[in-house]
Amino acid sequence: MRCNACGTTWQDVRIYHCPECGYLVDATEEEDSYAQGVEAEKQGKYKTATAHYSLAADLGNPLAAYSVCRAMEKSGEWQKDARLYEFWLSTAARTDVIAAYAYAKYLDKRGDEPKALQYYIQAAEQGHERSILHLGKYYRGHGNRPAARYYFDKAKGLGAAIMRMVTLKRAASYPPAPPEMPDDTVEVFGTGEYAMTLGLPHIAFSYFEKAAKASYIPALRMVAEMCMQGRGTKRDEDKVIQYLTELGEAGETSAYIQLGEYFEGGLIGEGPDPRAAFQNFLLAAEAGSALGMLLVGDFYHDGNSVERHYGIALQWYEKAVKAGSKTAAQRIARLKKKAEQHLEEGTLALSEKAGARAILSFTAAADMGNTYAIVSLGDCYMMGLGVRKSMKTAAQYYQEAAEKNNPLAKYRLGMLYMNNLGVRFNARKAKAYLTEAYNEGIAKAKDALDVLHRRKQAYLAQKVYSVSCTIYHRGDAAQAVKFRHVASKMGHARAEYLLGCMYDCGDGVAKDEVRASALHEQARRRGFDGRALGWWGKYLRNIPR
Repeated sequence: MRCNACGTTWQDVRIYHCPECGYLVDATEEEDSYAQGVEAEKQGKYKTATAHYSLAADLGNPLAAYSVCRAMEKSGEWQKDARLYEFWLSTAARTDVIAAYAYAKYLDKRGDEPKALQYYIQAAEQGHERSILHLGKYYRGHGNRPAARYYFDKAKGLGAAIMRMVTLKRAASYPPAPPEMPDDTVEVFGTGEYAMTLGLPHIAFSYFEKAAKASYIPALRMVAEMCMQGRGTKRDEDKVIQYLTELGEAGETSAYIQLGEYFEGGLIGEGPDPRAAFQNFLLAAEAGSALGMLLVGDFYHDGNSVERHYGIALQWYEKAVKAGSKTAAQRIARLKKKAEQHLEEGTLALSEKAGARAILSFTAAADMGNTYAIVSLGDCYMMGLGVRKSMKTAAQYYQEAAEKNNPLAKYRLGMLYMNNLGVRFNARKAKAYLTEAYNEGIAKAKDALDVLHRRKQAYLAQKVYSVSCTIYHRGDAAQAVKFRHVASKMGHARAEYLLGCMYDCGDGVAKDEVRASALHEQARRRGFDGRALGWWGKYLRNIPR
């Protein structure tokens, strides 16, 4: 015999894999193995017939598999090598109805009733009478009268007619739906595994590939591995990519990781391809793989085929930690320690008045996720240290750090909103940021909140006072008194002074010189002396004293 792959020749027809390269030989017109098996079987040379039939079956002859079993039975070899006998019998059972019936009987003897039933059903659906009658008896024995009657009605002969008449007159819900044929994808894969145990990788590959075409996940993994190793088939990188990608799309994120490692190590393609590796790791990460998230973080940390970005790396590490990666937690700890070192270097540079160097250190620490470094950058822009002074840019840095829950940034941002620096005045936002900062340990935020409260009270008091003046000049002095009472209680000194004037003159209220003097004195203590400023004549020109 001669190998078409490497040209090696050998004499023993029982050896049908090339001893040199393992390639399965092709049948030629001059050497019809099946015909030689038939001839050997006629002469009673059953072992030789088994070898010829086996070769013909390996080369794709659909009649040869069951012929192997027949020859092994005649020679008694089926008892010596039961595994090989069962392999060929199960292979023949897929295409030959007689072999299916024989395999079912064989499984019955072994006690594998569920699997035997599958092959009885397979043979019965192809019209095999004995299988039909066997199924009728089986379902009758198990109390399934509708199914039993279904098969007895399909069966022919006197025995089946008697069964129908005597035992199945009262069958319920007739006619039943015929039993469904089981999906044999798992069996196809199992046959491939069995062939592997027999040392037949080429045959195993054909079964694995058939199961893989049905998107069976273990088969996809096995075919990809065999194509990568060139085991049982030629090495095919395109198929490796195809099957691993399909496996990843089916939810097996480890397939994307494996494919990425192949690209990164240069095992696929003309050499290492980190960009293709990154894309596969990213697919795994987006599908929820903790390892994929860790690897994507490493790519961003190292700047491998992507622009280096510590912030994005940190985000992926944090996601990996949530997904259960302990290594990612170590990466985060290392980054935080390095960021703290850069922050200390920047602080030292500021003390040495080296603003530009401080900016570089703070930027490096900020990229690694240190929020205090972001605040320090804001401080540099606030004071113009190492950069051009910009309140607006400082506010942007404080905002970024505040969104990451930095209490000092919240205090700074609250002060900017309170004092209209870099951002438009907003009392509500100022109060919210200062309150959060105080609750998170920034004690001086309490003083700012007190100032903000006093400003608010003064603003409201001014509004009430303005309303009182408008009402007074319209001629409704009695109503103006009420508003000035409210404003004075809110601490408005001018309202207190004018209210005192109204009590002094009896303008809109009963005259009360004692109360007027008390109100004037209180206004003076609050910093407003209306008599010295000439307010009496300004607001009470026409009132008799």
